Amino acid sequence: MKNFKIADSKFKELLLPTLLIVMALNISSVVDSFFLGTFIGKNAVAAIELLEPMILLITVFEWLFGLGGQILALNKKAEFDIGGSNRYFTTSMVVSIVASILITLFCLMFMNEITVFLGATTTTKPLVMQYSTYLYGCFFVSTVVGILTQYIRVDGQPNFASAVIIIANGINIVLDYIFLSSGMGMASAALASFIGYSAALIICLLYIRSPKRTFRFDRKALEIKTFIKSTWDMIKVGFPGASVGVFDVVFVYMINIFLTATLGDTGLTTYMVCMDALVIASIVDVGVSETLTSIVPIYYTKHDYVNLNHLLRNSLIINFTFAIIMMAILWIWPQGFLSLYNFNQIDIAGFVINALKLYSFFFIVSVLPNLLVFYYEAIERPVLSSAISIMYTLVMPLISVIVLYNLIGSNGIWIGFSVGALISMVIVVISVKVIQKRETKYDGLFFIEKDLVNKTKNFVLTDNNLEERTDCLNHIKNLGADEVFCENTNKIFDVIFDTNEDGTYVEVLVIDYEDNIHVDIKYDGEKENLEHLKKSFPENLFKYAEVLGFNTIEYVMDKS
Repeated sequence: MKNFKIADSKFKELLLPTLLIVMALNISSVVDSFFLGTFIGKNAVAAIELLEPMILLITVFEWLFGLGGQILALNKKAEFDIGGSNRYFTTSMVVSIVASILITLFCLMFMNEITVFLGATTTTKPLVMQYSTYLYGCFFVSTVVGILTQYIRVDGQPNFASAVIIIANGINIVLDYIFLSSGMGMASAALASFIGYSAALIICLLYIRSPKRTFRFDRKALEIKTFIKSTWDMIKVGFPGASVGVFDVVFVYMINIFLTATLGDTGLTTYMVCMDALVIASIVDVGVSETLTSIVPIYYTKHDYVNLNHLLRNSLIINFTFAIIMMAILWIWPQGFLSLYNFNQIDIAGFVINALKLYSFFFIVSVLPNLLVFYYEAIERPVLSSAISIMYTLVMPLISVIVLYNLIGSNGIWIGFSVGALISMVIVVISVKVIQKRETKYDGLFFIEKDLVNKTKNFVLTDNNLEERTDCLNHIKNLGADEVFCENTNKIFDVIFDTNEDGTYVEVLVIDYEDNIHVDIKYDGEKENLEHLKKSFPENLFKYAEVLGFNTIEYVMDKS
C-alpha cells in the first residue's frame, strides 16, 4: 500500500488554520445575522443582505494579494529563490495595506451614496447606515489580518495562525452578545468585529518579530519597477480566486435588486438566511480548496502526480461528504437553523424553510467547480480559472435564476443556483477537452502530464526501513545513474536521518527525464538539518530550501 504519510500530515497541519481563516473571512457577518435577527428582527437581516456586496469586498483583497502573493512566494521558494519569495511577501503586504486604507476612506466619505446605490428602502436605510460605520473600519484590520495569517500558516506556524483567528472571532461573538443584548443597536455588531480584528492585528505583530519566520521584508521589493512587476504578477495569479469575490459582489448586488423588485424585503431576508447557510456549508469546501492551493504548487511543479492525485481524491471526498451532511440537516430540521435567528414564529417562516431546502442542493453541485477555480489558479492557469469563476459565480446562476423565476415562480430562484452550477461544469469539461486537443501532453480535469506518470516513482523512507531505501537506490541506479550520484544520494539520506529525530519520514520522488535524472527529497524534520547538509557536501552539488515547512532538496544528474 502506498505511504502518503508526509502529504497527509502536511495537509492536516494546514487544513485547520485554513478553515479558521476562511471562517474569519465569512463567519462574522453570519454571527451578526444570528444576533441581529434575534435582538432586532428580520429587517436587520435584510439590511445585512444589502451590505453583503461590501462585506465580500474584503475577501477580494485577501484572495487577490494574499493568495496570489502566497502562491508566487511559495513557488519561488520551491525554485530555491529566497530573495524572490521575500519580494512577493513584501509587495503583498504593502499593496494590501495601501489598498485597504484607500477603500476604507472612500466608503466612509461616500457612505450615504453607497447605501442608496445598494438599494436600501426607507425601512432598511437607517439600519444599513448604522452598521456601515464600523464595517468600513473593518476593511483595513480584517484585510491585513487575513493576508498576514495566510503567510503565517504556510511559514511553519499554523497553530499561531489558528490562535489569531480564534481570538478575533471569539471577541466578536462575545461582544456581539454583550452589545446587542444590552440594547446598543445595529452599529454595535460591526463594532464588535472591528474590536476583534484590531486585537488580532496586534497579536500578528508577534510574527513580524519572530526569529523563526522565513518570510522577510525586502527593501528591493519597493523599487518602482520591481514593485510594479511584482504587483502585476500577483494580480495575474491571484485574480482567478479573487474573481470569485468580485463576481460575488456583482452577483449579490444584482440579485438583491432583482429580489427587491420581485419579492421585496422578504426576498432579501430569505436570501440572507440562504447565504448564511451556504457560508457555513462552504467553510470546509473553501478551506480544503485553499489548503490544496498551498500544497498543489509544490507537488505539481515537481510532477509528483501520485501524491497530487491522492490529495485531490481525499479533498473531494471530504467536501462532498460535508455538503451532503449540511443539505440533509436543512431538509430534516430546517427549524433548527431558523431558530438561530428566532425566526420560527415570524410570518415568513414557511417561505424561508422552503427556500432553504431548495437552495441546499447548491451545496453539493458547487463543490467541484469551486475546487477547480482554486486548483487552476495554483497550477498557474489563470485564464481557465477566471473563466470558470465568471460562469459559475455570476453568469450562469443569474441567467438560471431569472429564467426559472419567469417559468415556475419563486421556487425557480432557489433552484436556479444549482442549475447554473451544473451548466457551468458542463462548459468546463468541454473547455478542458478543447484545450487538451491543443496541449496533447495533458490528460483529465487536473492537467496531468500523462507521459510523465510512468517516468516517476515515489518512495517514503524511514530510519528503520532499509528495504525501501535499497529499492530507491536500486531504481536510481537502474535509470543509468553513476556510482558517485548513487553514493551521494545515499549519503544525503544518512545525514538526514543522523541529524533528525527517530521516526522522521523522508519522501523521495525520482523522475527519469530525457536528459537528466531528478531526485526530489522532502521531509518534515529539523530546520537546522539543512545546515548539516550544507557542510557535508561540496557547494552547489544540490539545491535546498525550506518550503511550506518542508525541508526540500533537489539533486540532478545530467545523462549526457
